[in-house]
Amino acid sequence: MNNDRVIEYIDSQRAEYSQLCHANNIFVKWNDSKLTKKQREALENIVQQYYTYLKSNIDLDGFSEEDITKRVKYLNEYYNYYNEKGYDYIFTSQGKFRSTILEEFMFILFKDYIDYLKREYKDDSNAIHGGAAKAYTNLYFTSTNFENFVKAPTIEINVKDQDFAIYREFDLKINEKTKHLRIPIVAIEDKTYIDKTMLEGIIATAEKIKNGNPYALFIAVAENYDVDLSVDPAYSRIDQIYVLRKCKRKEAWADIDPAVVIKLFNEVKKHIERPWSDVESKMRKEGVII
Repeated sequence: MNNDRVIEYIDSQRAEYSQLCHANNIFVKWNDSKLTKKQREALENIVQQYYTYLKSNIDLDGFSEEDITKRVKYLNEYYNYYNEKGYDYIFTSQGKFRSTILEEFMFILFKDYIDYLKREYKDDSNAIHGGAAKAYTNLYFTSTNFENFVKAPTIEINVKDQDFAIYREFDLKINEKTKHLRIPIVAIEDKTYIDKTMLEGIIATAEKIKNGNPYALFIAVAENYDVDLSVDPAYSRIDQIYVLRKCKRKEAWADIDPAVVIKLFNEVKKHIERPWSDVESKMRKEGVII
């Protein structure tokens, strides 16, 4: 298929699924007149590979382990092409080209499951969503002075950008003013790699998300893990860190392991479908509260 048709397809899919952030990145770059000749040539090659990757995933309907294994296969084929051609050095990190591949894959991975949740829990009001979100962390009251505090206090909402979340939307109203909230029940931080500084930031984000909703599951997902292995993040409020390539960046290139992705998906699914608060049942059956 020629590139004009490919771009038409990519544009149609990003219109259908607004969370396809890598598709959007490609489309924006395709229409960027400031690209260098080298970048333009690279992009003309990339769009063909991306078309195959995206279409294969869109045409695949389901979230069984077999389906997930196929999705990871498509992802590895796209990543490997990108790596073998050396395109990491064509587009700068500021353009977030490489990083949006993983961010978009989280949406692709959970897209059909979220549709299942909407049907299963009869979400007629379309309250359940999945994708990048400004996730709620906390609220606070604000007033210009004491009189205003007594007569008409207002609320402000703090949020944190999440690469991927499964969340419910709420409208909170006080003194005739409405605030829109996105409460995550699953929050995922995506990284091409995690180093010590990034880990500290992820730990801080986990703390904020969990303060906003203690029932939220907070997960970090990275291709590689560059933190000193003597550092144990178990003390933090991160529920799990998944390292998809099971290695550090300086080690030999390794494919993303489908078994790790399946573990990630199953942990999210188990969390969503299990009881979150049933103290009496836990006490009487197990003698264990938490």
